Amino acid sequence: MTTRKRLACSQICAGMYLVRILDSWWKSPFFRHRRLLSSHDVQQLLQSGIHEVEIDTAKGLDVPTDAEAFPLPGTLECHSKSKTPFDQDESSRYESSACPPERKDGLEDGHQERLIRLREDTIAALEDMFEGVKTGQAIPSVAMQETAKAFVEKALAHPTVLAEIMLIEHLEQFDPTLYSHVVDTALLSILVGLQLKWEVKQLEEIAVAALLHDVGYMRLPLNLVQSRWGSIGIDYSLLQQHVDMGVALIHKHSEFSQDIVQMVQEHHAYLDGSGYSTILGGKPVSDSGILLGLTDYVDELLAVGNVGGSFPVALAIRRVYQEAQKGKFPTRFVEAMIRVLGVYPVGTVVQLSTGEDAVVVKQNPEMSVRPQVKIFRTCTGEILKNPEMRNLGIHSELKYEVRITKVLDSADPSINLREIVS
Repeated sequence: MTTRKRLACSQICAGMYLVRILDSWWKSPFFRHRRLLSSHDVQQLLQSGIHEVEIDTAKGLDVPTDAEAFPLPGTLECHSKSKTPFDQDESSRYESSACPPERKDGLEDGHQERLIRLREDTIAALEDMFEGVKTGQAIPSVAMQETAKAFVEKALAHPTVLAEIMLIEHLEQFDPTLYSHVVDTALLSILVGLQLKWEVKQLEEIAVAALLHDVGYMRLPLNLVQSRWGSIGIDYSLLQQHVDMGVALIHKHSEFSQDIVQMVQEHHAYLDGSGYSTILGGKPVSDSGILLGLTDYVDELLAVGNVGGSFPVALAIRRVYQEAQKGKFPTRFVEAMIRVLGVYPVGTVVQLSTGEDAVVVKQNPEMSVRPQVKIFRTCTGEILKNPEMRNLGIHSELKYEVRITKVLDSADPSINLREIVS
């Protein structure tokens, strides 16, 4: 039995779980849907001109069956069948300050699911927003800033888990669109910024810039955008115009700070003079612009790896570190990124000193070269039906030290990486 219902907007109330609006996305007051509605959310919906919505009664309140108890249009209270399964509104915010709250990596039930849903909902919302930009619609600046705040809030609370989720999602089939790329660039920028001890406001600004940094592609031909990574015969001079086009689009909205515009302007300008940026006028690249350029570059390396099936995350990190040694990126930024992702990031296929093959499934923060792994193939080549967990950071029951000796091809057809990691 389905738990989803269509409702007139006048019937909604606080405590209902919104799945989507059944109207033009541009009428929506929210950048992301799929939320437990607060009284403020309901008021915004009632004022938006939206006629119909879809709710999920399994995740929130249902419409009262008692006609006398049914709220009049515009009221914000509602009678419940049962308690909502969520303990707080997903859109709840925190007070920004230079001193972020204590980080807690231990997850309560449902928190990991919420982090995954936050990423998925933002990708879906960006798809709608970017498509609107093609037809001249305005960029919803307030909603973008609220989403950046939500990202920073989750990163402060669960930095390790958020990094793991991002890497696990990269194990999916390659996505040729921009949407997952800009979301993961935003998440990685925040996580690296946390390692660099940046203030909350700075983290929020780089998150907004990351979500917007490729919006200029919306003014380029679709086939060019979808084949932008590694295809033969691509006109890269045309692709490079996405930076100027993006800056021009963002400049139409005075709500975005000049710092955000500058980051978008700089995200392909590197310290060694490589890359491109046509409006800098010889000015030094800002730290935020450098970090956005680094995270954008790393996520693109991972995307190219997924296309070819032979570019493991660990090798991408090694390549970026080598380029930092030559002056392309600040070494301290790359070292901060390694602290986020690990020397052997989640999803990396490795060979152990025992001759067994394994997949990295979790980091040991204090011992980055000794993560937790799942062994899927024995030293004799036998594929294990049930992969065995082993923590390389603790003494082995084998009575001798087990270590990683080699990074293997992640495109091995005999293993299902996502299944093993999950």
